Amino acid sequence: MGSLDPIEELRLELSREYEKYVATVAVVTNSSEDDAREALHTVVCRMLAGLTKRPRGNPVFAWRPYIIQSAVNELRQRSRNVARRKNTVVLFSELDQDGRRQVADLQAPQRRPDVQAQQNELAALAWRELRKLPSRQRFVIARHCKGYTFHEIADACGIDPVTARRHFNIGIHELRHRLRKAA
Repeated sequence: MGSLDPIEELRLELSREYEKYVATVAVVTNSSEDDAREALHTVVCRMLAGLTKRPRGNPVFAWRPYIIQSAVNELRQRSRNVARRKNTVVLFSELDQDGRRQVADLQAPQRRPDVQAQQNELAALAWRELRKLPSRQRFVIARHCKGYTFHEIADACGIDPVTARRHFNIGIHELRHRLRKAA
């Protein structure tokens, strides 16, 4: 067997040393041993990525707590990412036949009449108070609510985007103040 460079030797030594911690990391993170082994290997490779020569002393002993904690954090982050992906939106075209049927059978939620009346009153009050704002603030707020960017609004008004944002912020602040006072 040919001689390995010092960093590769250190990586192999660390991998052998941490094999006994795979089961512990797997239990702590409630994951499989393969996932724990992969996380430990990933952490070791990240640590060694910037090294050009083997450090003095016994890095296996010195780095053990850091590597184990980093592997646990790596697995926890992966599980959080998986949980986030479960909450993602699925396109209707990606659903199978049963999924499409279930979506088609869903009923729209019905609002209670009293809640609908309150929302209608608040909307009418907001429109009345919006009309009392200066025209530039009304224009910027209305356009921004329709999805226009501040750059697009600024181009339409012939002003700087920072000024458009300032008109929006001042108008929204004033509108909130008036709505609190009126309600």
